Amino acid sequence: MSGDRLMRASARWARLLLRLYPADFRDEMGTGVVETYLDHCRAAVRRGGILALLGVWMKALFDSIRNGVGERLRPGVSWRRSGDWGLDAQRAVRRLVRSPMFAVSMIGTLTVGLGAFATVYAVVDRVLLAPLPYDRPGDLYFVWRNYTWVPFERGWVGGTDIVALQGAGGVIQDAVGLRSERVTMTHGTEGNPAEVQVMVTTPNLFRVLGVQAALGRTFLPNETGPGTPLVVVLSDNLWRDRFGADPKIVGSQIRLEGDAYTVIGVMPRGFHFQRHSSVGAPEGADAYRTFQMVLAETSPNSGAFATLVRARPGTTPQVFSAAVGAVGSMIDRRDFKSRGLKLYPVNAKQDLVARVKPALVVLGAAGAFLVLVLAVNLATLLLTRAAHREREFAISRALGANNVAVARATLLEGGILGLVGGVAGVAVAVWGTRALAAMAPPDLPRRETIGVDWRIALIVVAVGIGLGLAAALLPAMWAARTRLMSLLANANVRGGGGSGRMRRGMVVVQVALSLVLLTTGGLVVRSFDRLLRANPGFDATGVLTLRIPVSGDRYPNDTVVNALHDRLEREIAALPGVRAVGAASAIPLSAGVDQAGVHMPGAPGNTGDKEHDSPLADFIPARGRYFDALGIRLIAGQLFSSAVSTGVPEVVIDRKLATEFYPSASPVGARILVDGDTGVVVGVVEHARQYDLHQDGRVQVYLRNERVGYPSLAYAIRTSRNPADLSAEVRAAVRRVDPQLAIADLRPMTDVVNDSVRQQRLSAVLIAGFALGALLLAAMGLFGVVAGSVNRRRHEIAVRLALGADHSRVRRLLLREGTGLVIGGLLLGAPGIYLAGRAIASTLVGVSAFDVGTLVSVAAGLAIVALAACYIPARRVTGIEPAQAFREE
Repeated sequence: MSGDRLMRASARWARLLLRLYPADFRDEMGTGVVETYLDHCRAAVRRGGILALLGVWMKALFDSIRNGVGERLRPGVSWRRSGDWGLDAQRAVRRLVRSPMFAVSMIGTLTVGLGAFATVYAVVDRVLLAPLPYDRPGDLYFVWRNYTWVPFERGWVGGTDIVALQGAGGVIQDAVGLRSERVTMTHGTEGNPAEVQVMVTTPNLFRVLGVQAALGRTFLPNETGPGTPLVVVLSDNLWRDRFGADPKIVGSQIRLEGDAYTVIGVMPRGFHFQRHSSVGAPEGADAYRTFQMVLAETSPNSGAFATLVRARPGTTPQVFSAAVGAVGSMIDRRDFKSRGLKLYPVNAKQDLVARVKPALVVLGAAGAFLVLVLAVNLATLLLTRAAHREREFAISRALGANNVAVARATLLEGGILGLVGGVAGVAVAVWGTRALAAMAPPDLPRRETIGVDWRIALIVVAVGIGLGLAAALLPAMWAARTRLMSLLANANVRGGGGSGRMRRGMVVVQVALSLVLLTTGGLVVRSFDRLLRANPGFDATGVLTLRIPVSGDRYPNDTVVNALHDRLEREIAALPGVRAVGAASAIPLSAGVDQAGVHMPGAPGNTGDKEHDSPLADFIPARGRYFDALGIRLIAGQLFSSAVSTGVPEVVIDRKLATEFYPSASPVGARILVDGDTGVVVGVVEHARQYDLHQDGRVQVYLRNERVGYPSLAYAIRTSRNPADLSAEVRAAVRRVDPQLAIADLRPMTDVVNDSVRQQRLSAVLIAGFALGALLLAAMGLFGVVAGSVNRRRHEIAVRLALGADHSRVRRLLLREGTGLVIGGLLLGAPGIYLAGRAIASTLVGVSAFDVGTLVSVAAGLAIVALAACYIPARRVTGIEPAQAFREE
């Protein structure tokens, strides 16, 4: 057989094998494959004749079966073969550059929306989702007492409880005793006293947490109890701020409350352990020292400690809870004669974030809702853009572009916008998280960890790309599925209605989502307004507060302590503009008061039930003109007399206690027992809220501090001047009395109030911002739909006008279209209002989740803004002249 005939046979064999490949592969690569195959055949004939050629044929057969069938079965083959990805991306970028207003508005919207989402996500992730930075954090629990005979379900444990938990064994691996205290610290010969927060602990704290010191070491097991060397471990912040990060600090001495402590270690940077509180926010620590007492010798009745307990690996929460409950039952039988004391554990992370979790969940949901509104808005804009490109799509389809190529061009555009918006959103989030952390409450758990890291940045960029692709999906599907003849017909009339229904549907969804977010924001803002209007029982205006820690080594007894506070009151009262000065163990909203059991023998409100008749009260030692300084109103009787009596102690009670036990009579002159000690009620004052601005706390009893002997007190100074302007003079007055006294928390009382509601304020601002953003996006969507309708129906409107219709009638026609979309959105969003209201009900103060006034106001406001967004583009019909419109056609 001649060589030409062999090559013709080889060519026919090659074309036959090409049938095994997809059509797009044959069209694009077929000629090249046949020519390459024939080159191999010629070489085989020259090398080995017909036998070598047959070998090439068989190899080609096997290769074609393997590759051809694989090409047909491989997913997305038509997508991959429908064009050049790189070239399509370049074209998408060029199209966006040629439409700068569209690109800038899209990227700007994405940047703001994704920046807000990323900021909120970073907070929720760091505070709620990220595990605690300890060894096996899921096995760490805080254990609390439940005093079933009084309304005190979250009480401190006793020292004997901690010892019992440490020796329980089984699934309870270890237990740590904790107590927090504020003390005066000095270092070196220069003095310079400062108040620091010290965590008093059993030596096993750092071992239980699985954390080592960055410098030096932590506590040894025998470094606790009376007579042991006094040692202290510093936090990284205290080491850097107070000691200039001196690496030689280990081995040196500092003085706490006058006692010399040897620094044995410094904890790592970023270590921020917090002791959870039974009543207030978790407390951090500047330094750590061990107990100088024997916990086993403390009174079981004195619940004064927190305890952190570690479960053995693999222990379920249910099994661990049962084990802790068994220890509690043993303690109840041994120490409380089976009165009903219970111990219960709470996972350390859950316990840490319990107070802020509801607000953060609502905040996170609002951020997710805003992203959803953003996605719908972007889809609407891209649909509008796709409708304007109908002529371009028609030409591309007429020139041979398949459905996949047309869809991919639109998706690439959305993906590029999402990528750029995501990167810009990360930059906004870096700034946003810093600002949010600065505005967050000082006691926000894990506040110091809030920030944007590479993981969050990647998530935000991925969300941006996904958002862009998702928003481009509808226009891509519309462009791909619309028939060529429809595109050509619609293009000839400046765009048809194929995408109009989608755009109108998207706007209805936007209005519905915006309504849900706006009502949520309205309720939260209304709740915050009610919170600010609440009567806390005191007047914070014109009051300066400070705390003065007093060291027991320098002021060892009540006589010298009282003399010190007498001098301080006189010096401060003599300052210009000072109207009243007083002090107490803690000021309102500080959650720093102690508790005591009270009983009023013979009171009409006694029921004979011991538990009811001996409630747990906030016990507040006070002195000077404390009530006048804080504007706590006197209701009955009188305040403390000017002279300290030597007889039965004077007691002032609050309105709640008086109303409960003397509902229709005056308690003034009645006898009262405070932890068994007798006093006489001389006055009744308004209840001053100690824990929350929006609700009363426990009943309150005030005793003269001169009789109780608290050395460290919080001062309240009422002044006719700006309280902040008085700060320097107050510092100077304290220094004149004793230069070695530390001054802490010197600030106006209004700042204390503002700090107590900072979390609610932040939530209200953010959710209101998200709601306004959603409103703006919905208005933009409506504006775009009506404006697009005017442009697309320009020829129709010109015909109507030419036939005698006036401009106002055509304008009403367009407004009816927009009004229908608004009404549809309001109706669609109604069920979402109900669901959102139930979700946020627990975070509202003084406002129902279905407050009619708020809901009606929000719906009316949304409708007005939406209709305004419809009216502005509808007015453009007044500029349409039929003759000019026909000439343009």
